[in-house]
Amino acid sequence: MEAAEALAVVVRAVRRGQGLSQEDLNSIDRSHLSRIERGEVSITIDMLVRLASILELDAAALILMATSLQASEPFGEGLRRVSRQLNRIRKDGIDIEIESLARTGKLFPGRPSRSGAAHKTIEAQRLRKEGVPVVEIAEALELSEATVRRYLKTTAPSQE
Repeated sequence: MEAAEALAVVVRAVRRGQGLSQEDLNSIDRSHLSRIERGEVSITIDMLVRLASILELDAAALILMATSLQASEPFGEGLRRVSRQLNRIRKDGIDIEIESLARTGKLFPGRPSRSGAAHKTIEAQRLRKEGVPVVEIAEALELSEATVRRYLKTTAPSQE
């Protein structure tokens, strides 16, 4: 079963389970919703989020149900699988990296930050607040002075 087909089954079942008709989801064009429910179209993330909101669910719940259906596993097993993955992300500090990128408000051009950059950014900021000079921060974190300055500039609160 393709992903679009699995999502179609989930969306249709949730909508019907809530006692809603396609007309009740009037903020989505009925013909488009019909194609979604038949698995004929792949939808954007924005449409997935909008559809989930209309169904009073998180988009993650729709995706979890669809991927579990696709893998022929019970939803509970899918939830445990995703929980293990999120725990691994937290353990590896990737969640901090994501939060750091989200705080900047946009992705910057150029090469991506190295793994652990978020931790070093936080540590550089902490050391700077303690009055440690940039040269010493660079030594302590094994970074160039330019990188430390960039980290401090990226995390500095705006002066409005």
